[in-house]
Amino acid sequence: DTPMRRTLLLAFSLLCLAVHPAWSQTRPKLNVVYPAISGIIAALWAAAEANSFQKYGLDVTLVYIASAPQVVRVMLSGDSQISLTGGAPVVNANLSGADLVFIGGVANVPAFYLMALPEIKSIEELKGKTVGVTRFGSSTDFTMRYILQKHGLQPEKDVTLLQVGGMPELAAAISKRLIVAAPFSSPSNLRAKNAGARILIDMAKAGVFFPHTNIATARSYIRVHRDVALNFLRGYSEGIQKMITDKPFVKKVLQKYTRENDDEIIETTLQYALDYVARPPYPTREGIIETLKQSTHPKSKTANPDDFIDLSLVRSLEDDGFFKKIGLQK
Repeated sequence: DTPMRRTLLLAFSLLCLAVHPAWSQTRPKLNVVYPAISGIIAALWAAAEANSFQKYGLDVTLVYIASAPQVVRVMLSGDSQISLTGGAPVVNANLSGADLVFIGGVANVPAFYLMALPEIKSIEELKGKTVGVTRFGSSTDFTMRYILQKHGLQPEKDVTLLQVGGMPELAAAISKRLIVAAPFSSPSNLRAKNAGARILIDMAKAGVFFPHTNIATARSYIRVHRDVALNFLRGYSEGIQKMITDKPFVKKVLQKYTRENDDEIIETTLQYALDYVARPPYPTREGIIETLKQSTHPKSKTANPDDFIDLSLVRSLEDDGFFKKIGLQK
C-alpha cells in the first residue's frame, strides 16, 4: 500500500510540475512602460514588488523609457498594452488618429518643482536664457511652456528650451550650468538643490490641473481585454495602499528603483509620492481640457475632452466596494 501511495504521490507531483508551467503561460502578459524615475511611479513599483499584479492573475514586466512621447510610440507599436505616461503626447496622438485612452490617474496636477539657479529670482528673469525639459511634448515641456506664457514670455522666442533626456540628465545639466532652470520631480529635485538651485514655483500650488502621469491603453485593447485592464487597476490600487501604509517596504522599493541609498533622498521621494499620487486612481477631465488648450494641433480647439478618458473601469471598482475593501476609501 505504501509504495503504491508513494507512486501515486510522485505521479501527482510530476503532473503538478507539468501543469504549472502551462498554467503560468495562460496568465495575460503585460509590458507596462513608465516614463520617469520619480516618486510618482512609487505605487506601480510597490504593486510589482508586493506581487499585487500576480495576485490578480497578471504577468507584468515593468519597462522604463525616459520620456512620455517615447512611451506613446511604444504603445502605438503594440509593444506595451498598458502604460503610465504623460497626458500631452497621448492627447496629440489621438488628435492625429490614435485610439489611446486614459483609464486611470496617477498624478493629476503638474507634479514638479520649478527650480532655478540662485541668480534667477523670478520667471521674468529667464528671458534670454536657456531652460531645460526632458523631451519636447513631455509633462516637463508642458509645465515649462505654461509657466513662461503665464509670465508673458514666449517659449523659443524669449527663452531657449533644451531637451536633455530624463530627470537625472536635467539635474546634471543644471549642475553644469548648461541650463538655468527646469521642472524637477523627486528625487532629482534634491540633486538640483545640492547644485545650488532653488524652488521658484511649486506647481502643486499653481492651481492648474494636468494629466502629469496617467494610466493609458488602447480602446481596442479594453474592448477585448477589459478584465485584464480591471485586474491591472486592482493591482495598481493595492500598490497605492502599500505605499501609504507600509513605509519600510516602500522605502526599500524606492531604493531599488531609484538606485539611491541616501535616506534623505528616499524620504523626500516618498513624501513627494504621498503628496501627488491620486487615490483612488481617477483621471481628471479638467486636465484634458488644459492639455487641449495648450496643444498646437489643429484639431485641439474642437476636440471633446470626454473622448480621451474612460472613467468606467475605476468607477466599476468603486461601485463594487473594491477601494473600500483595500482601505483606499473610507
